[in-house]
Amino acid sequence: MSNRSDLIELEESFRQVFRRAKACWSAFETEGLSASQALILNKLEEEGPLKVSQLAEALYITAGAVTSFSDKLIQGGFAKRNRSDEDRRVVYMEITDKGRAVVDSICAHRRAVTQKFFGKIPEEDVQHLIRIFGNIVKNTELSENECKMDRSELKNEKQG
Repeated sequence: MSNRSDLIELEESFRQVFRRAKACWSAFETEGLSASQALILNKLEEEGPLKVSQLAEALYITAGAVTSFSDKLIQGGFAKRNRSDEDRRVVYMEITDKGRAVVDSICAHRRAVTQKFFGKIPEEDVQHLIRIFGNIVKNTELSENECKMDRSELKNEKQG
């Protein structure tokens, strides 16, 4: 890889925006839910009842983590478990009315944060960012192991 100082500047700018957006997102707490719990509720609201394994796959977290978060959601009355009528061994998570109300609050906060960060950017630039970030996502669809640079690659990177 060539020594491109503009990429270093881009990375630093990206980190600053990410940190600030994350701080704004994290400042919003409703009903004591974590961001991961909010993601689970949002997914259930969008797609309807799902198995723990489906939630884990969709959110890129372990089934054990989903189970732990789900227990808290159920305890708070935001979600419930239902057994499949066809196969009683299969259990689905389902959002409750209380959970839907929280998702509505979260979505309103998300829109406000998005407006704060991107609302004053001209539409043409927003379209460029959508295209650019889409390309980044497409170009970085790697497994976790592929993202880890081994020491020899890192050494070669520093020398190059």
